[in-house]
Amino acid sequence: MLDKTIDSALLALRRQINQCDGKGREHVEALLKQRGVHMPRAMPPRLNVAGSGVMARMALDALRDGPQTARYVSEYVAKRRPEITFDKGHVFTAVALTKLKKRGLVVHDGGFGGLWRLA
Repeated sequence: MLDKTIDSALLALRRQINQCDGKGREHVEALLKQRGVHMPRAMPPRLNVAGSGVMARMALDALRDGPQTARYVSEYVAKRRPEITFDKGHVFTAVALTKLKKRGLVVHDGGFGGLWRLA
């Protein structure tokens, strides 16, 4: 087996361990260190809160009651997704509203702090 194949497999195993529970990571990293392989920074698992249009649907649901501010939509999302912080939820909501605006489904009236409404 080629050295680069073993190195790649160990790096993939390290990534998988980081995405799961993290048990055994120190053993894999010790092997990588022994082999002299550069280890990229271990990234925490991504929180998949917006998969399959979930954020877009929640934003549209929040706007069904009439024009609302982005903060109101973020609070609406935060009540339904307690696993994310309000700050992260606000960012996710802003991205979802911008994408919906580009698709022509919502309209932003006014400048900063203006109201969002369904198109």
